[in-house]
This record gives sequence, structure tokens and C-alpha cells, in this order.
Amino acid sequence: MKWARPAVQAVISVLLLYMLISCGLLPAKYLGIAVAAVVVLFLITFLFSRSESLAARSVGTIVAVVVCVVLVFATVYIRQVVKTLDQISTSNTEINNMVVAVAQTNGAQTIEETSGYTFGVYEGTDASTVQEMVKEVGMANGDSEIQTRSFSSALEMAQALLDGTIDAAICNQAYTSLLDDAIQDYSSQIRVIFEKAFEVNSDTGTDGTDDIHTTIDRGEGKDTVIARDISLTEDSYTILISGIDVSGPINTTSRSDVNILMTVNPKTHKILLTTTPRDYFVLIPGVSGDQRDKLTHAGIYGIRTSMRTLQNLYGIDITNYIRINFDSLVQLVDALDGVDVESEFEFDAGGFHFVQGTNHLNGEQALAFSRGRYAFATGDNQRGKNQMLVLTAIINKLQSPALLKNPSNVLDVVGRSMQTSIPSSDIRKVISWQLDNPQGWSISRQAVTGTDDNQQTFSMPGTSLYVMWPDESSVTNAAKAIEDMMR
Repeated sequence: MKWARPAVQAVISVLLLYMLISCGLLPAKYLGIAVAAVVVLFLITFLFSRSESLAARSVGTIVAVVVCVVLVFATVYIRQVVKTLDQISTSNTEINNMVVAVAQTNGAQTIEETSGYTFGVYEGTDASTVQEMVKEVGMANGDSEIQTRSFSSALEMAQALLDGTIDAAICNQAYTSLLDDAIQDYSSQIRVIFEKAFEVNSDTGTDGTDDIHTTIDRGEGKDTVIARDISLTEDSYTILISGIDVSGPINTTSRSDVNILMTVNPKTHKILLTTTPRDYFVLIPGVSGDQRDKLTHAGIYGIRTSMRTLQNLYGIDITNYIRINFDSLVQLVDALDGVDVESEFEFDAGGFHFVQGTNHLNGEQALAFSRGRYAFATGDNQRGKNQMLVLTAIINKLQSPALLKNPSNVLDVVGRSMQTSIPSSDIRKVISWQLDNPQGWSISRQAVTGTDDNQQTFSMPGTSLYVMWPDESSVTNAAKAIEDMMR
């Protein structure tokens, strides 16, 4: 029996050391300390177990139990960290959620009741997915070949659905939010009776290319953005932080309501956040041709399309993306016990009052702070700035010891609310590098501006929507600031 306790501790110790070495989260100096500590604890327990004194062996038993509990906790926690990192960076796929909708006045409650219906179809850039959905509908309602009618735009199909020209409509659910902008109370006038999720490769653009680093054209002649192999701990780089507002999986295609470029210079420990208004009137490479569209609409064609669009706008290389569900922002901020946000103005939003200066915000308050725009003369521009302020506060909190108060909950929220194209192995290297270089980050912010207007857009032709024409001088200045940050 006296060998049992050291043997159990030895097994747990070996397992912990294996995980510490294989995960790559600790820099060499901390890994050495961990190995030494585990070995010393084992030797202490081993020596106590060999003592002839009953009292010493009893003390050894208590020490062994405590050490084993600590080692098990450490092993489980490291495993959770690795699992979370793998979870947020495992997939290069996105989900197109295809739906069948009928008007509220239609009697069909299920897809089985639609036999003999005429289905409106809008393919957009989802032709293959829509055709797969057509087959699924035929199998579900018993029609060997359903009757379809194609439309040139989602708006045209939606209007046909509401006026009874077609019985049901098939399209990507991501268009629903666009149609709500064009048709008052559209969502309340329809009923979704069937839906199916289809996985698509997010690394392949709608133009068929497999690389986001494509030729850019900002109307000043063409320039080519060259893809480069980078080290996230040695080279400067820019990442797109895309904020979406969807229920279901984080990788569901959706409008990109938040578009923040995070430029990181690991040599200077500086970060530059650049926000672009969601309604910026831009070209969407590989999708809209020479027609302009809202920046937020680029998201419905995939996260890589949003990256291409911003590359095209600024003439810079964007290496990766981080996609965040801003509804989960509430849970993340709460898991961090709130964040301190420096507001530029005193204002009210979402039922909360914010003062000029420091505001300690819980999750609901942080979300309201991020979404508020009607209280400001500059509207969406200030909303973008406020989103960067909240993001800055979260980054600062993640750098502080406060993270250690509730690490499990933070990891759980991150795993559910974030997706990134950065490989898990690279994220681990960054964590190890940050532990080895613990100095804080200096964060600066900038926002581009523009002129308000109403125009037809590529994704929603036939109706005028609010857009913002880019101020080219502000875009040029922002691009230069990004380039300067990377030097």
C-alpha cells in the first residue's frame, strides 16, 4: 500500500508533463519550472511513503492527496484550453442555412403539405446549394420534381411570395435580414416551414478562387496583394474581426455587422484597430462586378468575401479572420466580471445610461453600448468607434489577472462564440510567446468616414437602401496608418 500513493501520483505527473510539453503553451523557462516542481513534489511524497514513522506516512498521505488533486485540476484545465483552441480553429467550412418560406396567409404548416406548390427560387451565388435544397424539398413533400420559378433577385422573389404569385420561396436564410431592410415587417409576414443546413468550403470564394489574396482595384489602377507566410510572433499582420448576429452555429453565413481590422506589430507590442462602417458602399470582388453594395452584405457570401472586400478597399493584406457572435459578447463580458470602457460621450442606449469617461459595464450594458447609434449625430461611425472601445476593454481585461478568476467560463464562452482561420498550433505559439514576453499592448483606434446617401445595391436591386459613400481621403489615410503600424 505504501507504494500505491507515489505510483498514482507518478502516473498523474507523467500525464500532466506530457500534456504540458505536447500542447506547446508554456515557454521553455516556465516548462522547466513546471517539470522541476512536479519532480520535487513526487520526491517529497515518495520519501514520506518510505518513512518508518506512522505520523510521517500519514502526513505523506495528506500531501499526496492534495498534490494529486492539484495535478488533476491542472491536467483537466490544460486539456480544456487545448480543446477550446481546437474548437475555434477547426473548420474551414461555413454553413448556408437554406429555408422554405410561405406567406402567413398560406395554410401550409409543414413541408409535407406543399405538394403541387410552385416554389420561387433565387440562386444568387448559391446555385449549387439551392439546387441541392430543391432536391431535398422534392424528397420531403413527395413530388418527384417540384415546380420552380427563378427570380433575378431575392427582393423580386419576396414580393412574388407576398402577393401570391408563387406559393413558397427557397433561398439562403441570410437574405431575410436584407429583405427586412427593403420590405417593412417582412419577417412577420412569412413563416419558415422547412430548413436545412449545407456546409460549404469557406476557403473557396464565389469566384472560384482558393486564395483570398487576390488582385485589388480601387479605381486607381490595379495592384496585387501578395500572400505571405508569416509568424504571428515575429511579423506584423492584419486580421479581420467580423461581428455577426445569428442564432445557431457561429460559422453560419450572415451579414457582417461589425468590421474591424486588427493590425498587430509583435515587435513594438502595438495594436491598431480600424473600423469600417457596415453601410460603406463598396465593390465586392468576385461577386458584384462593377456594381457597389453595402459592406455588411459581403458577409452573406462568406467570411472570405468580406476579407476580399476590405483588402480591395484598403489595398492591404489581411492574413486571417476572427468571427465573433456579438450576442455572445454578453456572456463573455459577464464571465470576465465586467469591463471598463472609456466613453467619448454621455448617451443613452438600450435602456442604459452611459457617462462620458469610465463606465464599468456588464454583458447587457456592453452590448447596448456597442449597438447604440441613434444617440449620435455621426450614427454608424460612432457605433463603430464604440465597438472598438468595447473590444479594447475586453483585450485589456484578458491581459489582466482578472482572467484567472473565472477561466473555465471564459473558455466555454470563447469556444461557443468565436471562430478563426488561425490554426490552433499558431494560437498556442502566440500564447507561449506572450507568456515569455508579458509586457502589455498599446492599443490605438481609427475609423474611416463617408457621405450618407440612398442607392440601389447589388444584393438588393429594385429598392433604395441607406448607404455611405467612402471618403477616399480617410480610406487612404487609414491604409497608410495600417502600413506604418506594420513597420
